[in-house]
Amino acid sequence: MKEILEKFAKAQESLVTQQSDFSLSAIAEMVKFESIDISPHYQRRDRWHVEKQSALIESFLLNIPVPPVYLSEDEYGTYTVIDGKQRITSIFEFLSGKFKLKDLKEVPELNGFTFEELPSQLKRALSIRPFMRVITLLKQSDPELKYEVFLRLNTGGEKLKAQEIRNVAFAGPLNELLFELSENEFIKRKLKITSSKSAQYRNMDDLELILRFFTIHDRWQSFGKKIAIAMDDFMAENQFGDVGRLRNLFNFSIEGCQRIWGELAFQKPLNNGWRDQLIAPLFDAQMVAVSLIDEARVSELEEHSDEVLNATRELYYNDPEFHKAVTQATGDSLAIRNRISKLKNMLETVEV
Repeated sequence: MKEILEKFAKAQESLVTQQSDFSLSAIAEMVKFESIDISPHYQRRDRWHVEKQSALIESFLLNIPVPPVYLSEDEYGTYTVIDGKQRITSIFEFLSGKFKLKDLKEVPELNGFTFEELPSQLKRALSIRPFMRVITLLKQSDPELKYEVFLRLNTGGEKLKAQEIRNVAFAGPLNELLFELSENEFIKRKLKITSSKSAQYRNMDDLELILRFFTIHDRWQSFGKKIAIAMDDFMAENQFGDVGRLRNLFNFSIEGCQRIWGELAFQKPLNNGWRDQLIAPLFDAQMVAVSLIDEARVSELEEHSDEVLNATRELYYNDPEFHKAVTQATGDSLAIRNRISKLKNMLETVEV
């Protein structure tokens, strides 16, 4: 019982909050002048459609209560959003004239209006009269408890993706590196990410794929856990590690794959052609195998890419162990080891 009471007392002291009511114009100004960061890396990448943004504005016009937003104070006067990113973004974008109201249910007469086009009385009322309750976790709060607040607030509704949770639980240089490397144009093309609206972007498939490479590269010869758990472990172990080494490793491997296989990298053979879809087990095999050969060999293979493509096709169709390792129970330790070792051997022995 004593330990419980001590834990309770510590929690009361470790999380310091402040509650305030802000006008919509004040919130929009804070975003405009970057006092509020509405895109911290641990937040979701998706965004509301204009219909949902409009519904929020309609709620303010009708004086319907809106849930509070939660901010984390980073430095005095600067904040990041813990919960309420979409609400704050919608307020800022509407008051900035970035969208027109659409599909309003109670006041359809305002459909098609921007903020500036609203009647003057409504403009003034919307700017000043509605208040958004803002709960701020002050700077002196325990950082771990701030993340706990984020997790509890964000797991009550739509379930968080695994990578979204990792972004929170393992914030630091490695997580920043994943976001940096996700800007790689070849990775974007292979995942068919064309904009921030792409499903693969919103789901953070790009970050997860890069983390998957680091994790499998680190332990492919003795992989004893499920891939998702192993990725958690890798982030925990390397949260504040040498990101320079990892950056170089990724860049060498992704550039090597592009040079060797071109736009057919990470794709499986299909009849006389290639299936236009990234296959994660082939991504593992090619990325790790390339990381294990040197630049001179990459250059040789680049000059003879047709031979490599033929050898890749032959390996896929004529080696039952390799085929099974990239199509069945692909997370199994033996499958991971087989597909990487066999592809590495092919790259080392194919005649060029």
